[in-house]
Order: sequence, then structure tokens, then C-alpha cells
Amino acid sequence: MSDESDSPYTRDQWPNHLDGTEFDGTGVMALLSAGKSPFVWDVGLLIKETEEVLNTKVVDIPRVSKGANAYGFLFKLSNRPDVLARLARNDVNVPGFHGWPFEKQVQQSELEASVYRLLQYVAEIPVSPLLYHRPPVRRPACQDILGRRLFLFEVQKGQDNVFNDLNDDQAFGLVDQAAAIRGALFNYNPPQEFIQRWLLDNMFEMRPKSFPLPIAPTREFVVGFFTSKIEATIRDLGDKMGWGNYDNDEYTVGPVTFAAKQALLRLIPHILPPDTEPPSLYRFVLEHGDYGIHNMTITVPTSDDEIPKVTSLFDWETGCVVPAILSDPLMAVGVDFIAGPDAEPVVIGLPEEYLAHIAYVERYANFSRQYFRQLYAQAPDYERVIQAGKDARHIWFAFRDWRDDPEEHFGPLGVWAQKRLVELGVEK
Repeated sequence: MSDESDSPYTRDQWPNHLDGTEFDGTGVMALLSAGKSPFVWDVGLLIKETEEVLNTKVVDIPRVSKGANAYGFLFKLSNRPDVLARLARNDVNVPGFHGWPFEKQVQQSELEASVYRLLQYVAEIPVSPLLYHRPPVRRPACQDILGRRLFLFEVQKGQDNVFNDLNDDQAFGLVDQAAAIRGALFNYNPPQEFIQRWLLDNMFEMRPKSFPLPIAPTREFVVGFFTSKIEATIRDLGDKMGWGNYDNDEYTVGPVTFAAKQALLRLIPHILPPDTEPPSLYRFVLEHGDYGIHNMTITVPTSDDEIPKVTSLFDWETGCVVPAILSDPLMAVGVDFIAGPDAEPVVIGLPEEYLAHIAYVERYANFSRQYFRQLYAQAPDYERVIQAGKDARHIWFAFRDWRDDPEEHFGPLGVWAQKRLVELGVEK
């Protein structure tokens, strides 16, 4: 099996028909009956597994959607409501597989299933009912689909990515709902067993192998948590560095990066505030990891005065548990609404060709202001937590967003850290 490129196999390319035209996701049953499946793997195996675990028959496949990491098969069934089968676009059993490591995919699958089970009774955070899930199974050289993770969900009404088709009133209504859901997620207190299980395993790379202190929602623990993260990412001078996809492991710790590490380690104890009064800066919260309209099912309005409704929040595979002070309220709508250093609303990712159009820029600025206005109304502590953690968040997100040459990325961060040490009176 190949992704039809000269690069190592990371995932399937979206399929084409036999005549070379791109598959539009429709007419799958007819294509299968005619022996003209556009997929390089056996769709019949997906149908068979679905029928067996749900005790049903697949009677039609109205459409297949294209996700960044998964196919979405809409199945009409003989004896129950429609089901969405989300099957990974990568197969860990393909020779030379170069995508997310097998162990990481198993962890992501188990975390995501745990989140659906956890939130199914939390009305303020809508999720689709999970009917079945299976992590990938390692069986080298097998011609089946067991190397692809699989989730089966009861279908919720709506579709994703509807934002650009909405008028302003509808868009503001959708933004309000997204803010309410995000606020509810921040307010939600995950069970202690969930925190203990997932805090370390789903932290972004590179991860410490263990924590120096027992997991607890305290400043003392978060200081250790933070320093362990820095030391796991930037080790000793000359050691290898790497990011989560392991593509950057040719980088080593250079002198600029190592100096930045030392400055950051000296700074951390001075930028994490005391946890002496509410709001708790250090309680643990559940993060989605990729929050936005592309991961929501949203009803499509049938008239100009109908407000769309968010019916589910999905794709929790990049979810994680973090201390509240490091929580990220980002909302993606094609552009990103983010909180600035003082919790103020900011828009990033506007297409360069639109920056000269004042009305376009102001429209999204208004949406961002509304999102954060509603978010802070739903979760008043969120604004204060962001403000209190300004410096810590700057460091955390810089580590999260690292991709390329560490000397170029961490050098300016080290200069900033040294400057902050002087400003805080720690060093001269």
C-alpha cells in the first residue's frame, strides 16, 4: 500500500476514481458493487466489522468525508440509527510506516474513548455517543484494516465547517455557543483517576518519563511539572532533541538552546504565582487540543433568521490534561481567536490578501471579542487565570509550538527569560 508519493508512507492520499478524477465521497455502494472501489484498502472489511460489533447490516453509504487523519463513512443501517465510522487514513502495518508511532496512536485512541465516556452525561459539553472503538493492532504485512484505529459513533444532526456560509447574526450565535461549551470545559473538573492516568501520557512531546512529585493541583507540583518538561525537551549540551513526530531528531542541543534552558529554569519559580485564594491556578482541566468549528457538528440553518446549533464536539485525539494556568482557550473558525498576554481577544491567521480589507478584518475582530466576552461570562476564573499566568503561558506555548531549528526558536526565548529575571529583580 502506498500514498502514491516519493515520501515515506504516513497516510493514504485521498482517493481518485479509475479515470483519475478526485473521488467526491458519494456513490460508494454502487462503486463497490461494480468492483470499482476508489480505496486501496478493502472497504468490505470495514462494513463487516461494523455489522459484527453492532449486530446490524449496512444498507447504504451515502457519503464518505475527508478528515485530516481519518475517513468518515456515513453508514445507513438496517435496524438502528445512522452511524459514522471514523477510520484512520494511516495503517501502522504498512511496511516503512512513518507516521505517528504505534504506541502513541494506541494512547490517543484510549484517551479519546475515555473522554467520550466521561462527557456523555455532561449536558453543557455535547459529544456524540460512542458505540465502539478499537485502537490499531500491530500485525506486520497483514492485508486487513486492523492497523487503522476505528471509532463508531451515533450520527448527530449537522455538519462541520459551516461558518463561512452564515450571516452575521448566525455567526455570532454560533460563536456564543462555542464560547459556552469552551467555558463549560474549563469549569469541568475531571475525576482524579482520569487525571492520574492521562496527565503524563498525553502531554505534547517531549515528555518527562516521570514527575518528581505526586500529581496534585498545587503550585509545588506545577513548578516540578514545568521544569521536568523543559529538562525533557532540552537535555545536556550535544544531546539529541526531537519533536512529537520524531522528524527533527537530527537536531542537537546547541549552546544557545542550552543557555536558554538555564535561564528558563531559573525563571520558572518566580513566575508561577502563589495559589493562596480562588481562582485556583493549578487545578487540572481537560483540554480538547484542537478546538474549532472543524471539530463540531453544527446544524445548517434553513432560513436567514435561524441560528445554527452545535450538536457535538468530536476528534479528541489531541486532548490532554493540564494545570488551569496553562489552558489554551483558542477557537478556530478558519482563522484563530486567541487570548493575548493580558487575556484580551486577538485574531491570528487572517489570509494576507484580506488584511487590507478593513471590513473583513473588523468582522473577525468582532467575532473574537464576542467569543471571549461570552467565554469569560461563562467561566469568570478563566480570564484571571490567563492574566496571572502570562509569563508561564508564554514559555509553555513556545515549547508546544517548536518545530524547527532549536537554536533559532529557543534563542529569543532565552533572551526574553534573562530580561524577565532582571525585570523581576532576581538577577542584575
